[in-house]
Amino acid sequence: MALVIASVVLGCGRDMSELREGEATASAPLVDFALGISDSDAETFSHPAWDGLNVQRARVVVPYDVALRPANDARRLKFEAWLQAAAAKSVERYVTLGPSDLRKASNGKFLAPTDVEYRAAFEAFHATYPAIWLVGAWNEPNFPNTVLQSGVPLDQPTCASEDLENCGPLRAAFYYRLVVSICPECTVAAGEFDATPNDPYWDRYRVFLRGHRPKLWSIHPHHDANRYQASGAHCVPGDQSCTTRTFMNWLGGLDSSWDVGHVWLTEVGAFYRNADGRVFSDASQRDTTKFILRLPNLSGRITRIYYYNYTNQCSTAANCAMQDRGIIAPQPWDGSPLSYDTAGRIRPSYAVLRDRDTNGP
Repeated sequence: MALVIASVVLGCGRDMSELREGEATASAPLVDFALGISDSDAETFSHPAWDGLNVQRARVVVPYDVALRPANDARRLKFEAWLQAAAAKSVERYVTLGPSDLRKASNGKFLAPTDVEYRAAFEAFHATYPAIWLVGAWNEPNFPNTVLQSGVPLDQPTCASEDLENCGPLRAAFYYRLVVSICPECTVAAGEFDATPNDPYWDRYRVFLRGHRPKLWSIHPHHDANRYQASGAHCVPGDQSCTTRTFMNWLGGLDSSWDVGHVWLTEVGAFYRNADGRVFSDASQRDTTKFILRLPNLSGRITRIYYYNYTNQCSTAANCAMQDRGIIAPQPWDGSPLSYDTAGRIRPSYAVLRDRDTNGP
């Protein structure tokens, strides 16, 4: 099984042991990588434009305790509908676990599960969904939205003491180690880090992996796309503000025991409207999507991009307006019009992904 995973799932038709440096710039050709969509809506796969996109991979983020919930739980039903819809289209399913909306601390942040709670939840997940073998143990552990039972932030890189209740990177690395031990046949992504360049969290997490040497790491370089869209900034040599470049430099600086084979950009997209309400043009989103597709030029180890996202299913028009990176303009469930676009419109960024566009920045 492991050999099949290594050669078929991770492979993209080239020798991934070779680290090739290049530039994600206007002159760079598009290197070989696999494309997926990061989108949690089952409706994505039945959308009229889905088949034309020619994408066979998808990623979803779900609460870590989804398999422990009652069968009629709304979040569980949404996830299982996604699984079924993706399977019906023969789409490879990558599931990342993350905070539970049912577990909140007194300060309103998500509450990270204890080792016992996470073990029970993942054992239930693996037993309930045995066909899922591509897993992210925890979504963005270095993002400031989750705390441990002790109140220590999960994203705090420094540790008052090296124990699971007082050290966020240790807890996050423990989740990875636990998933690997429960499901040795799974392909498990280490990291799933958010967009912070040069984050000291990376190295603390690495230390707490102990003897584990992941062959697959994941980052979410939203920052690179955002700054390109805002200012045209490329990830040039020596650039210490580029998440992708600094992460690859960090990996390259590890000792020879860290034989990293693959890095996946599992969540990155181009704004049509950001959380501040700024509306970008079709050209801005299109060109930024082209830039995203050039990030693998930075290293031959970058073998997948999961574009975030297809279209946002929204409870209200206001929710749709929060952070819209869709290649399809969102359609509010209540049918209300969008103030900044025509709901359901296929945007030019769709064609960039469809054609794996080799022209432009």
